[in-house]
Amino acid sequence: MKKWIIIIVIISASLLTGLSVYAYQTIREPLLHHYDQAENYVVGQSLLQTVMNVTYYHGTDAYYVFNGLDDDGEETLVWVSDDFDFQHVQRASDGITREEAIAIVQRDEEVSRIEATKLGFERGLPVYEITYFTNENRKGYYYVTFEDGTFMKRYLLRTD
Repeated sequence: MKKWIIIIVIISASLLTGLSVYAYQTIREPLLHHYDQAENYVVGQSLLQTVMNVTYYHGTDAYYVFNGLDDDGEETLVWVSDDFDFQHVQRASDGITREEAIAIVQRDEEVSRIEATKLGFERGLPVYEITYFTNENRKGYYYVTFEDGTFMKRYLLRTD
């Protein structure tokens, strides 16, 4: 009897694991397809020669944010709207770094831990979105402009 219970548990765990992997891949497939479409658009439009990294930002509107090299070999950032109707191109050296954006948040807020930093686009400007936790365990979103680190907006959420 014990043998059957063990066999049933092993089979059930295997099925559950297999179904979970299948569901995850099915959910991720459209997003990966859109990433490929966006990358083909950026390279096809000669906005970047080489793509090093792509992220997805969903704020007021959705954007693909590319980090790569332009024709001159300069590190360049490209923001492309989700529908490919808009793009903004800017050299990485024309703005502040991630570390500088984090330092601004740590200077202005009571930060216990930085969770994430990503580039986005809000109010017609490239921005850094810094996600952090405060000393009171509240989750915060802090937005500064990419060009000079000017404060744009901040949200604080309770986590309990």
